[in-house]
Amino acid sequence: MARGTLADRLRRLGRRAAPRYVPGALDDTPYHLDIAQARTILDQAGLGHDLHIELDVFSQPPFVEIAQSLQSTFARAGIRIDIRPQLASQVYAHVRERTEQAAWLYWIPDYFDANSTAGAFALNREDGTETLAWRAGWHIPALSAQTRAAVAVRDPIRRLSLYREIQSDVQHNSPFVIALQERSQVAMRDRVQGYRQGLNADMVYYDHVTK
Repeated sequence: MARGTLADRLRRLGRRAAPRYVPGALDDTPYHLDIAQARTILDQAGLGHDLHIELDVFSQPPFVEIAQSLQSTFARAGIRIDIRPQLASQVYAHVRERTEQAAWLYWIPDYFDANSTAGAFALNREDGTETLAWRAGWHIPALSAQTRAAVAVRDPIRRLSLYREIQSDVQHNSPFVIALQERSQVAMRDRVQGYRQGLNADMVYYDHVTK
């Protein structure tokens, strides 16, 4: 088991713009905790005094515990976070309605390709398509064009290079902070044979399982 506080583990993990092992995913973690620099940035933005943020979060572990760790760390920079534990359906409803101030939740790619994530986080057509970028009010015409172009590139090396460029832009400029990647544990009896855990439910084939 990893030692240290949850905040320590968050700092060690850093933030990636796409899940590890998905084709084209960045693997760098460029961020570190710097309270003094955070205060400087807030002051330069005119937000250095009594900044108050309401954070919508699922009312179940580990989301509340993570939110409490964020609350403690943000307080050191003078940011007050009010945690609002809610049902998952309520959190998602606020995000879809664009009525939240901030939300801590999770993302699961719909299919095993970089476009599944890029098409959500780095695409805002502003034509009624409600991507995550649109829900966050992120106006990105140039990045959206780059994301649309990347999905059609046939050369695999060039395509993955484009997605790394897109992820770098999301990592450094977006309203999203991608902090953790979940690891799920699977337990089964020793007489079960042939089970292979896929990255999502669509990649688990029960016709290979015997006992």
